[in-house]
Amino acid sequence: MQIHSTRSKLMLLLVTTGYLLFSFVIIEYLHSNYLRNAEADNYQRLSGRLSLLRAKIEALVNSEVFLSDSLSTLITFAPESTLAQWEQVAMQLKNKGPHILNIGVAPNDVLSFIYPLEGNERAMGLDFRDNPAQWDSVQQARVMQKIFIQGPFKLIQGNKAIIGRMPIFSDPPFNHQYWGHCSVVINIESLLLDAGIKDIDSNLELAIRGVDGKGSHGDIFYGKDIVFDKPLMTEEVHILNGSWIIGLKQAKQNSTGEITSWAKHNMIRLIGFAVAISFLLSFIAILQAYRLANRASLHDALTHLPNRRFAMSILEQLQQGSFSIISIDLNRFKIINDTYGHAVGDAFLIEVAKRILSTLRSSDTIARLGGDEFLIILPRVTERDSINKVINKLEKHVCELPFRYQDTTLDVCMSMGVARYPQDASTLSDLLHFADEAMYLNKQQKREE
Repeated sequence: MQIHSTRSKLMLLLVTTGYLLFSFVIIEYLHSNYLRNAEADNYQRLSGRLSLLRAKIEALVNSEVFLSDSLSTLITFAPESTLAQWEQVAMQLKNKGPHILNIGVAPNDVLSFIYPLEGNERAMGLDFRDNPAQWDSVQQARVMQKIFIQGPFKLIQGNKAIIGRMPIFSDPPFNHQYWGHCSVVINIESLLLDAGIKDIDSNLELAIRGVDGKGSHGDIFYGKDIVFDKPLMTEEVHILNGSWIIGLKQAKQNSTGEITSWAKHNMIRLIGFAVAISFLLSFIAILQAYRLANRASLHDALTHLPNRRFAMSILEQLQQGSFSIISIDLNRFKIINDTYGHAVGDAFLIEVAKRILSTLRSSDTIARLGGDEFLIILPRVTERDSINKVINKLEKHVCELPFRYQDTTLDVCMSMGVARYPQDASTLSDLLHFADEAMYLNKQQKREE
């Protein structure tokens, strides 16, 4: 693991260095071009700003729609969830999505839940089949079996919004049984403001077209029609079911003039390095988040021991040689939980995990498979005498001393079952089953004593 970590750090250092060098070369190249040709630089500057605007709009629209898709995911995999649970999730999603106006759920395409309800009471009970303006987007989402973004269009309240339709099927991934849909209404005007649409130079005019994701064939929903009459440049904003087109046009022609200030002289450098560092920091942040998530997915949250997934990965690697496993189950743990509560039960599990871990070699692995079940992996150990020594050592170090928690004192007792590979089984599933059977036999023997 240490070698892997060192290699990852070295690779990250090399990639970062290469990225910075590449960014430096590109930015300096653009800067020299700017000095040689101010007009070309002006076009490049505008193109960069428009591309950044496009990226921000894409990120904001898609992120808030995907954020709201969490509710439809909850319903898909937990159809028994209640309205109270929906409201709790919707409340959190709205708090995280600053441009979300409301979130609705329509089983069988009849609106039966909306958050927040205040101000939206008249919409409750709406059968989308009776609303042609919205029914088409509901149908398209169902047919495509993916999110469909409708609009932008003008709301009754006066501002413009888009609606994300998320179809819900009760039999994923086959998607044959349609349950209904979830919808999210997003204030497109405030979203565009946050993306920086007003930051364009005053001598430029900007417009966006592509209602319902129809791209260049869609209606204009922001700006003037004249912008798309021979625009200076365009950018395509990719949304989930199509695209919008951003057009930019010079409002009035200005001569470039002579560069007189240091800021203008180094504009490409300033913008270029800011963008490069932003992307680099974003990459590092995402990589770190991935590492943390990956580590969390391989370890038990309570005991911090490797989990079942980690253990299976180790066993698959060891299949080329020989090894043994010890399946452990804590006796009377359910009684401890029921009698003294989960706080005592959790502390009991943590203490047992520490005792087992302190007993093993550094090359051995102890994993918590779930509940009160643990698995010990002993690489290159298959002799009965060696395994019995480990078992005796575990019995002594884990079970000899009672467990104390505040005013509670409990005996520690566990059942163990051994399986050797390849002597006892030729596959991992059979090996685990063999160990479990041996463990249950040991548990029965202890009950009879």
